[in-house]
Formats: sequence, C-alpha cells, structure tokens
Amino acid sequence: MAYEIGLSTPDVPNRGFPLWVCSVVMVIIAGLFVLSRLAIRFHHSHLGSDDWMILASLVIHRTLTHIKLAVHYGYGKHSIDLTQNNRVAALKWFFGAQVVYKIVIAVNKLSFLCLYLRIFPQRTFRWICYYGLGVISVWGAAYVFLTIFQCKPMASFWDKTIKNPNCLDKEGLWMSYSVINIIFDLLILALPIYPLSQLRLQRAKKIGLLVVFGMGTFVCVTTIMRISTLVQSATDADPTSGPIPATIWSVVEANTGIICTCLPVFRHPLQFFFPHLFSSSQQTTNPYSQHVTHHTPHASGSERNLTDDNLWQDDSLEMASPEIDKANAKGRIITTTRINISYQQDQQSDASSRPICREFE
Repeated sequence: MAYEIGLSTPDVPNRGFPLWVCSVVMVIIAGLFVLSRLAIRFHHSHLGSDDWMILASLVIHRTLTHIKLAVHYGYGKHSIDLTQNNRVAALKWFFGAQVVYKIVIAVNKLSFLCLYLRIFPQRTFRWICYYGLGVISVWGAAYVFLTIFQCKPMASFWDKTIKNPNCLDKEGLWMSYSVINIIFDLLILALPIYPLSQLRLQRAKKIGLLVVFGMGTFVCVTTIMRISTLVQSATDADPTSGPIPATIWSVVEANTGIICTCLPVFRHPLQFFFPHLFSSSQQTTNPYSQHVTHHTPHASGSERNLTDDNLWQDDSLEMASPEIDKANAKGRIITTTRINISYQQDQQSDASSRPICREFE
C-alpha cells in the first residue's frame, strides 16, 4: 500500500490533505519556537520547570502528528470508500490523537502557570498559581480518562461492526471539554494583568509587557474556531470524513498553545525590534531613589553613592544646606554641607519594586 497524504482522486474524494499539511507545518513551527525558547533561557539564566514542561508538551505533541498515519489509512475519506481494516486503523489513530490532544492542552496550561511562578514573587499570586496547577491537572486527567473509556467496549470506538456499544454522548463530551478549556485559557491570561499593572514602568513599557503576555489570546481564538466545528463533526454520521474540520483545529490549537507559551520568553528579541516598548525594567525601582554625593574635608574627591538600599535604611537623610563654620584650629575655614531628605515610606510590597525576573531586567 503506497503512502497516502490525503489527496483526492476523481473517484474517491478525500478531506485528509489539509490535515496532513497542517500537522506537519505546525509541529515544525512549534518546535522552532520551543528550541529558541530553550536557547534564550539557557543563555540568559537557566532552564526551569516551565521550560522542561513545554519541552515535554512538544515531545508528547510529536505523537499527535501521527494523525498523519490516520490520513494514510483513509481518515478523511468517506467511510464507505474504505476497507474494514483501513477503517479500523484510521479510527484507532484518531482515537489516540484525541487522548494526546487533551494531554498536550493540559501540559501547555501547566507550563504557563509554572512560567508565572518563575516570574512573579507575590505570595497571593503564587498560591493562585499553585491552586491552578492542581485544578488543571485534575481536569486534564479526568478528561483523558473519559476519552479513553468513552465507549464500552473500548474497541467499539474504532470497530463499528461491534453491536450495541455503550458510549458517552460525543457532542456533550467534546463541547464540555472545549467550554472549560476556554474558561481556563481566559483565567490564565487574566492572571498577570494586576501584578503587571502594579509595576512602576512607563505606560508604553507596561503595555508592551501586557501585549507579550496577552499573545496567548490567539489560543482562545483557535479554541473558539474549534468549537464552531465541533457540533457538525460530532453529529456527522461519517466517522472518518465528518470530524476532519474539528481535527484540523485541534492540531492548530495544540500547536498554538505551545507557541504562545513560549512568547513571553522572547522579550529580549522583541526589545531589539521595539526598544521603547520592551526596554529595561530597571525603572521599577523605588521612585524616591537618587544618588547622593557626600564630600568630606579630609578626603578630597572621595564620593559615597547611596543607592536604593541605603535610602530605605533610614527615615531621613540630610539635604543641601551649606553653612560656614570657623574652625578652632589654625584659623582654617571648613565648609560643611548638610543634606536632609524627607520622604514617605512606600506602602506597596517590596516585590512590586523589584524587577520581575532576570528575563525582564
């Protein structure tokens, strides 16, 4: 049997070719993003749990690209145009792709939350992320279980000759998963808005960071597009041709999730092209900070630079009020500069006055 990529013939229509192309192109693009992310991380700092998790997602997703084998066996053709053996083989690969898809989607979300834990130091925010890690793990495991055991006996999913199978409502299973999926996406995207808004940055730079994190919106778009195809795919009586549109969008969604999870790490390359939006966040330090030079009569030319840490240790410093005193010894005149700085203690958390993390310094 020659290897097929889903091309139609005059006698046999086939919808599999777009799926075959999509699965190949998208995994290559996602792989390039992940490798670039790992290179950037390794160069600027070190690999963290979020990096290893997105790498695991890519490796698992490599299995999803085996949907090409379903196309090879006739997934995309009408069921009546397939032999029994090819129909069973195509639906087996489609069954496996459903399971892998749900694992990849969950791992993508876990990687995003691990990235937040690496970036944001606020205790409340971190507890929310830990809670999210637990909820998404349970959700992902539950739907993987439901997908594997959606039919009893399991083989009735791919072998339509089995009589009287007991299966879950396919449309309900797919739709419930997708609705919860997009809710989680929106919540994860909304999580960093408040801590980012509290940074002491110029508005343009703050917007730049929000844009980087907000690029995950593309995942929501692909999820919505997938939902729009689910009803038709789930109700189509043809098991090998009907689900093709939803399968294509599933592949796009899984890969887009991997790509968008990598985007916040690309701040340094983006800074090169958009310096005004992504320049250094060193300005996030205390707005009261300044360098103060103190000259002494005994050490001419010596300087003492007081940085933020010095300024925050005392309630006040002396400020620029020169007066001339006459020394008792040898008739010399000594100029003494008194510096007095008064300021209010900043009530915000120290974490908000620190750079976000090394990637955003």
